[in-house]
Amino acid sequence: MSQEVEPRMLVTIVEDRPGVLYKVSSIIRRRGINIDAIAVAPTTEPGVSKMTFLVNTDERTLELLVKQIEKVPTVISVGASTLKGLYSKELALIKVSASKPSEREAIRALTAKYGARIIEERALTLTMEIVGEPKVVNNFISEVKAIAEVVDLARSGPVALSR
Repeated sequence: MSQEVEPRMLVTIVEDRPGVLYKVSSIIRRRGINIDAIAVAPTTEPGVSKMTFLVNTDERTLELLVKQIEKVPTVISVGASTLKGLYSKELALIKVSASKPSEREAIRALTAKYGARIIEERALTLTMEIVGEPKVVNNFISEVKAIAEVVDLARSGPVALSR
């Protein structure tokens, strides 16, 4: 009986030292799991960082990953959860080609619907930002693509806190 594969978050607190990201991501890679998103940032404690990995895997494989990652000497703690068990947000910057007034109006309506905002307007392009749960960001990007051509896209990857 196979377990369901779904997006899961690995949140790892580590000593802020060279090579820690490589060691942890290598453990994930050796299991043949793709890292869909990664975010690394310092915590409030000096010399300590939080690494957040978004992976698609089943619960059993996730448990094995946690056990292996815990063995890395520079890892302070590691936890894993489905996205339902976390507060998770992501930032996306999207630049679209939008020279027609109808495209611009549709983009303005869409940004209002999603709570996004236009951060730059040029003659031929609009640049927007959205902050939200990864699923909401995905939906926003899909709807934007239906209106205008995406010229450039940058995503931070999700960051998370436990509930």
